[in-house]
Parts: sequence; structure tokens; C-alpha cells
Amino acid sequence: MVNHILLHNISKNFSNQEFTTEVLKNINLTIYGNEYTAIIGPSGSGKSTILSLVGTLDDPTSGQIYFNELDVTSIKKDKLADFRFEQIGFVFQQYHLLPSLTALENVMSPMVPRKVSYDKKGQAEEMLELVGLKDKLNSLPSQLSGGQQQRVAIARALVHKPKWILADEPTGNLDVESSENIFALLKSIHQEYQIGVVFVTHDSEFASRSDRIIELRDGSIVADYRKGDPT
Repeated sequence: MVNHILLHNISKNFSNQEFTTEVLKNINLTIYGNEYTAIIGPSGSGKSTILSLVGTLDDPTSGQIYFNELDVTSIKKDKLADFRFEQIGFVFQQYHLLPSLTALENVMSPMVPRKVSYDKKGQAEEMLELVGLKDKLNSLPSQLSGGQQQRVAIARALVHKPKWILADEPTGNLDVESSENIFALLKSIHQEYQIGVVFVTHDSEFASRSDRIIELRDGSIVADYRKGDPT
């Protein structure tokens, strides 16, 4: 069975004392792990909100989200962190590296409070080598370029060998060459390690080179097409 994520009748509202804003409206969508999937749309369309919900960082106002047959919206809060650790790696536009830690320590950080069956340091070194930073293990984030920092963030997302990588504007802060390198790295990881990749982007060129493009506007899916579909 292909790994998949199912969003069933998902809505998300944000409320304050005066207003309620409907950010996502009755989303029904299945994302497959064997597809490199781009989510596009203008600012405020709900792209990052979908990623946050799929990543179990937030709860939908209504609806269910399934990872294969598991309804993650029913998992108790104290168990969600374990689920995320086992299943999901996150890559963000802002990198979110800890400035006082080396590249190696940043990659090891998700494993620090956990018991694992493998050597933590060895696993982190392996991931940094995978992303081309074998010679930067002891460098602080301030000693790395933006592209190198994003590679550290990708290594950190991969260190527990998740089933899915969720990337929110992973090239948004990078120059053209670094953006191309990060896009290519994520795609090679997807293909070589059979890790599902879902990435939010404003870059239409990168989106056009994905296997599937899901387009949002005003909280609704307005287009959903795959490479090779008739235009």
C-alpha cells in the first residue's frame, strides 16, 4: 500500500472576540507518498495552514486527517509528539536552527530527550554527509550560508528517518543557486528513500517540476493536477 494522507471535510477557522475567519473550507484531499507534491497559491490562501494541520501542529475546526488508516485528529495530545517524531520531518523557510549549537548538535537535537535504537551521533553525522555538509559538523549557524543552514535543517528533519517531509517555503530565503540545490536535494531524497515530500512554494518554476500541484485560493482547492495531465 502506498503511504498516503487523507484530509476529509477539513475546515479551519481562526477567531477573536469580534471576527471569525474561515481559512480552509471543506477540504477533501489525498496526498500520496510516491508523489513529490507542491502546494501553491497566493498569500493567505491557506497553504501553510494545510501543512500545519497535516503536521499535527494544529487542530482542524472540523473534519479528520488520516495517515493511512490512522485518524491523527483522534490521537491524544500527549501522544502526538511521539507520532510526529516517528512519521514527520519539518523544513521551514526560517531554518529554526539553535544559534548556540553546532550543525551536528542541531541535527541531534530532536533525539536528545528520546531513547532510540541507533547511535544518535552517528545517525546525525550520516545525515549531514547525505546533505553535503560532512566538513561542517562543528560549524555554528552563523558560520554557514543560508543554503548550508537549510541543508542542516533538512538533515535534522531526516535524522529519525520519517515517512514524510513537510516543507514550508524551503527556498523562500535563498538565492537562485541555493534554491535550485535545495529543490534538487529534496527531490533526490524523495526518490532515493521513498519519503513523501509535500512542499509549499510561491515559485512556479519549482512547482512545475513536481509530480503533482495542488492550488489553493481563498481556503479552497481550485486546481489539482499531475505531471502529464492535459492542460
